[in-house]
Amino acid sequence: MTYFFNKEEILVHKENIKYYDKIANSYNHHLEKDDSNKLIRQKVKDKFINKVKSGCVLDFGGGTGLDLEWLTAKGYKILFCEPSVSMREHAINYNNTVLHNGDIIFLADEKTDFTKWQNETFFSQRVDAVLSNFGAINNIKDIKLLFKNLSFAIKPGGHLIAVLLDHSFKKMLKWHRKNALRTLIFGTPFRMYVWHEGFKQTVFVHSTKEIKKACYPFFDLCETEFLGGFGFRLVHLVRQ
Repeated sequence: MTYFFNKEEILVHKENIKYYDKIANSYNHHLEKDDSNKLIRQKVKDKFINKVKSGCVLDFGGGTGLDLEWLTAKGYKILFCEPSVSMREHAINYNNTVLHNGDIIFLADEKTDFTKWQNETFFSQRVDAVLSNFGAINNIKDIKLLFKNLSFAIKPGGHLIAVLLDHSFKKMLKWHRKNALRTLIFGTPFRMYVWHEGFKQTVFVHSTKEIKKACYPFFDLCETEFLGGFGFRLVHLVRQ
């Protein structure tokens, strides 16, 4: 079955890519200014290498490639998936000038669209694990489709380790009061907006309950670790 976004989802998808294209040149500098981001990245690294000893990794929403240093140092083969061309170019340049690693495959534009991953034949090989760092999944509204199509990319028993925004009501009130109240009263999905030089990013904050429901029957939700004070959750799923 071919999947089509509705008009709103297509618009959000395009806007989010434009947003990341715009911030690509300053993205690394922005993250490096906050020491808490380094602590989060270290927690993700520790969790990942504890669960995934070797094999091929899909770096989903890999951004400018900030995780490539430790992924390559640990000897993983990597499929790098980043829909923003500008962000991806930074990652490619980082590999060409610093890492010089031949075990990274950078997926081209059309292959970064997870909605097109309709079956197991899309990938030449199924990966052993998926890494999705720093809220990449929060750019996606239809996480049911996401988990379904990620299941085509990963071997049974494979791990999916992701960092998502915290879903606490206090955090949502701080981010967007009106939408937080709407979510509380009507149960509608929570969304917020981030602006940069006229470009808008739409962010969807999914609850642990929503994630558990959406990932079934493709994945089991094994663990959710709240990264206290940072506004993020570390989520660990295993492919059924």
